[in-house]
Amino acid sequence: ALWPVLRRFAERALRDPAAAEDAAQSALVKVLSRAAEFDPGRDALSWALGIGAYECRTLRKKQARRREDLGAAPADAVPATSTPEDAAIDGDLQAAAAAVFGALRPADSETLLAAARGQREKSSLFRKRLERALSRFRKEWRARHGEE
Repeated sequence: ALWPVLRRFAERALRDPAAAEDAAQSALVKVLSRAAEFDPGRDALSWALGIGAYECRTLRKKQARRREDLGAAPADAVPATSTPEDAAIDGDLQAAAAAVFGALRPADSETLLAAARGQREKSSLFRKRLERALSRFRKEWRARHGEE
């Protein structure tokens, strides 16, 4: 029952049903082809969604390159929500993320903000700080909202 989960995830990320289906299909193929590489001690759904997120990002980059090749102006990375329900869900997610973000240590918050603004340092120290800050964010998220 991985297909529906990957497809819903891709639809939320891409907001285009056709592109979402392509990304989910590519992700499912990669999940199945890399099943032997999976570490059974880890969460399988997180692993599959990570692959799905990478496929969504890859598809967005391909679409952006096509727009550049055609000379079109790039569209926003995240399109506006189309329904009131989507707007409410987005608002709830942003509020939940802000609450989790507020519970982090100031150093972790600063690191995540710097990464989000594109102000990444080129050092391995920054990459490690970012990795740890993301890990703490995920841990806090799971403590408040569960695995999904």
